[in-house]
Amino acid sequence: MIDLHVHSYWSDGDQSPAELVRMAKAKGLEAIALTDHDTLAGGPELRQAGLAEGLRVVEGIEISCTQEDGRQLHLLGYNFSKAGREAMETFCSPIRQSRNEAVRQAVAAVRALGYPVTLEQVQAMAGPGGDLCKQYVMQVLIDTGVCDELYGSLYRKLFKEGPARLSFYTPRPEEALRWVAAAGGRAVLAHPGQYNNFAMVPVLARAGLWGIEAYHPKHSEADTAHCLSLAAEYGLAVTGGSDFHGRFGEGEVLGDHGVERTEL
Repeated sequence: MIDLHVHSYWSDGDQSPAELVRMAKAKGLEAIALTDHDTLAGGPELRQAGLAEGLRVVEGIEISCTQEDGRQLHLLGYNFSKAGREAMETFCSPIRQSRNEAVRQAVAAVRALGYPVTLEQVQAMAGPGGDLCKQYVMQVLIDTGVCDELYGSLYRKLFKEGPARLSFYTPRPEEALRWVAAAGGRAVLAHPGQYNNFAMVPVLARAGLWGIEAYHPKHSEADTAHCLSLAAEYGLAVTGGSDFHGRFGEGEVLGDHGVERTEL
């Protein structure tokens, strides 16, 4: 089994790439792909751990995009050239910087409502890249006894309906796809059922989309069937993955929703 969608502490996961490799090896997986949000920074550690553990690893990325209608869309990219990895980091740097600023503003908004959270507490939870995410804010609130779950009613109140809702720069998916292709990579539409991105498949397929993530924990059976139908119609590869985030996730299990083989 190959899990092609895994996150580490270089974005909003809580484990290192090496820890993820060891977990995958212990579970009997054949390979994993590290697809942190808008960064490939975990690649060197991933490669080193893969060699040490005898596990196939794939360097990937999950690029945050926004459709023209304002809907979120995530694009996975895999197997970049060395120069391509550097180019992708350059392309994605403004996304990370903008998200970091949005989280800082969210901390200020949460504090203004009287909740006990400081920017220093949130920054202390960041991984080695120093990038921030909203899960850190919620974890501080859990640690201080304000709430007892990451994605419960308080999360919805603050980040879905309230003043802490994040707004940050993201590129159009067509632009991100062009960068992935220019960097020598293969682009996959991530979990289209989660944000209802199905209508973008013909557009992205014409622009060079390589695959579609049919198997994902947030996909219904109907979503998966729709992905498989679109893959057949547009000649796309079929991928899948757990979208594992560790304690910052929603109960995903490493190795679930993977695929048995891939051409990556």
